[in-house]
Amino acid sequence: MIKYSLFLLIASSFLLQATSSPDSPPSNCFTKKYAVYIVSHLPPNTPPLHVHCISKDDDLGYHNLTQNVEYRFAFCVKPLVTMFSCRFQWNGKDRGIHVFEASWGNNRCDSLSRDGICYYAVQPEGFYFTNVYPPPKKVGFLCDWNPKSKC
Repeated sequence: MIKYSLFLLIASSFLLQATSSPDSPPSNCFTKKYAVYIVSHLPPNTPPLHVHCISKDDDLGYHNLTQNVEYRFAFCVKPLVTMFSCRFQWNGKDRGIHVFEASWGNNRCDSLSRDGICYYAVQPEGFYFTNVYPPPKKVGFLCDWNPKSKC
């Protein structure tokens, strides 16, 4: 009975810790913490970038990003389970991307620091990525706006 109770306590803590927070990273993670940053590097005087991010457990709402505006959310990962995807819409373009997936064999968001960083810069030609924050001046090209291209 004690083993069963201990198992339930540990399992519950893992389930509760994966909740995301748009304001600040969770401070009591039992697993690795991640932060996802999305910044609009779209031209001035164009429509804002519309972003909607969700996971199985969380709907982070709709956000309109004007030029150089950054949106961030953070979470504790549930190993092999946590996945966040975002839909990006801008100027007639529409693209969905998995911005974090715990089941990635080589997680692109892992960095040399204890916490994982997923930094996405959205530009007219597509999406750029780095796992460093603050980002370097040049970040690597990830994919274009074509929904059929691999991201």
